[in-house]
Amino acid sequence: MIALVKYLAVNLLRSQRYLPPLLLHCAVLSMMFSGDAGEALFAYAGSCALIYPVAAWLGVVVATTEDPVQRTVTAVTAGGWGRVAVAQALLAGVGTAVLAVIATLWPVFTNPHPYSLTVVGLGAAAHLVCGFTGVGVGMLCSRPVIGRTGPSLLAVVAVVAVTFKVGQATPVGAVLGGLAHQDLGALPVAGTAAVLLVVLSAVAAWWLGPRRA
Repeated sequence: MIALVKYLAVNLLRSQRYLPPLLLHCAVLSMMFSGDAGEALFAYAGSCALIYPVAAWLGVVVATTEDPVQRTVTAVTAGGWGRVAVAQALLAGVGTAVLAVIATLWPVFTNPHPYSLTVVGLGAAAHLVCGFTGVGVGMLCSRPVIGRTGPSLLAVVAVVAVTFKVGQATPVGAVLGGLAHQDLGALPVAGTAAVLLVVLSAVAAWWLGPRRA
């Protein structure tokens, strides 16, 4: 499995398709924390809202780096669509963890308010929850669930927009609400839901991959 993740990672790095979401992430963070962004936990609300759509974009990128023919060859070589789906989810998760680390540490060095280890830990967990939710959405809205690029991107935009509208009924909404009220008691439940969404996306890719190859 590690070798398969490395293979997919090399393909992703070679394609350079990870650069647009990464650069957007860093650019918005630099603007967001260019001045006083407020108290530590409250300031993390903006970057948590940012990492959700960026991670969704990254999920689409990871799922579509290989074209359908290449993905079929990879699945046959790797021993099945299930292994590819899991490796794909793991790679997107690692990429999201990198985004979460950047978003968590950025204000520590730029925001004038103090950041304790507890606050940094809570911020990291909040970013991971929002990021993993984005990965799940991105992978569920890309191949093999949605085969064409245009409808895939429209689906991601629509889901992200709806998520922000429905408030705390989603993992992202629960995290943002908790940060706004300085109460992250819902973080474990939101984290579990986010991980289950990523698992669901991997199961969907495993199930639909050979049927739409």
